[in-house]
Formats: sequence, structure tokens, C-alpha cells
Amino acid sequence: MTVDVATRVAMVWPPLALVNRGVSPLRAEPDDRAELVDEAQHFEQMTRLGDHGDWTFVQGPDLYFGWIRKAHLSEYRTPQLVIVGVPLAPVYADASPAAEIVDQLPVGVRLAMREREGDWWRIGHARYVRERDTVGVQALPQRYPTPADLIATAESFLGVPYLWGGTSAHGIDCSGLTQQVYRLNGVGLDRDADQQALGGRPVDVARPGDLFFFGEDRVTHTAIATGERTFIHAPQSGKSVQRGELTTRTPLRATRRYLL
Repeated sequence: MTVDVATRVAMVWPPLALVNRGVSPLRAEPDDRAELVDEAQHFEQMTRLGDHGDWTFVQGPDLYFGWIRKAHLSEYRTPQLVIVGVPLAPVYADASPAAEIVDQLPVGVRLAMREREGDWWRIGHARYVRERDTVGVQALPQRYPTPADLIATAESFLGVPYLWGGTSAHGIDCSGLTQQVYRLNGVGLDRDADQQALGGRPVDVARPGDLFFFGEDRVTHTAIATGERTFIHAPQSGKSVQRGELTTRTPLRATRRYLL
């Protein structure tokens, strides 16, 4: 099985906000008496991931998750960005499908410099991307990401070959997969599996979108749960992103949740 590089990847764009206080606490729960997990400073950009009464669940630039009072945030309008919307977007030497392909851009890459020429974006000298391979972020669902969103994104990577250190549809490793799945839904994760295992919060029973962490003596592998015992992962060299299931031989060390 190989990935279809022309298929649109499922993504959402969570609402963004700016801190409007000098220093605002991020709490472990939506309660002023809850544990202080971090502090957000004036004008920091926060990604909103859920609501509860007068509180909203956010992630800040340092990747910490926490609850902040809604009154401490001001709306931040989604910028007029254009990003790659397919696993790999060919870059052509001219605005023609017959032109030489000189590069490929992975999903989520922003076209920082662009000029429209018909059905093409010119992104530099002799560098063109088809408009149909891109999407304006304003056209993405503007809402909080859900477990179903994460799974839909993960399924777009099925068939991608394993590559140690890889982060794209050219080749990807286990933590690269989980990081990219979350990134394409507006949530930041650290790069390595053992780092990701320190984020979020532990849960006893997995739901879709949670991360499984494996290893004998330490965390060496991660996978994105599709159910209580099933997952999608990038297993090892010589294989590709595929579905799997927990067994009695699986050295599961932890299950972590990052969304509400």
C-alpha cells in the first residue's frame, strides 16, 4: 500500500487568541484553586481547544496545556494563509503539468510568498504549485479538534514508508507521525516519543486520538490510538504506516491524552 499524494488531508484550524493581561495563570482544571501549570504573558498567542463555563482549554507557545479564563483572552483573527493540503505537493519549473518537477512540499507547509497565475501559485523563480494542491486556512473547519479529526488525519499517512527521523509523506518515523497528526489539527507536540510521553495527562482507557507509548525499559515507540486497543503507527524500517492492535506481548508503558 502506498499513500495517495494527491488526496486532500483532513485538517482543522482551532481558534486563536491573544493574552490581554500582563500575566495570566494556566490551571490544571477550570478553577482558580487548581494547580498552576504555567503562566501566559501579555500578547502571547494561545490555541483554544475547548471550553467550560468561563474558562477555555488552551495550548501556548511552550506547548503546555491548561485552563485560562476567557476574560484574559482577546480574539485573534485567522490570518489569510495558504498551505499545502495534500500529502506531497509537486513544485514545477513552470506553470504547466508537463513542466519538470523540481521539488515537493509536504502537507501543512505555508506558502509564505506567492502570486497567483491562473490555476497556479508562483512561489519563487521557476517554482510553481498547483492551486488545487493547496487550501486557504479560512476554508478549513474553524473549530476545536476532535478525536475523529486526529484519526482522519492519521489515516492520510497509511502506506507512508518508515524513515528514522522522517516527518513527511516521503518517509516518517513513529513520533514524527504523531507529531504531524496533531500539528495538522493545531496542536503542538514535542518531537521524540519519550518527550511526547511527558505531555498531556495519563489515562487508563484509551480513546481515539490518545497516544500509546511502548518500550521495555524506557519509551522507544508511540502510536495513535483508534480505539481502546487499536492504533495507527509507523512501526520500523522496511515497513510503512499501518494499523495495529495491542497484544499480551506488547510492552505498553503509558497512554496519554492531549485533548479534552
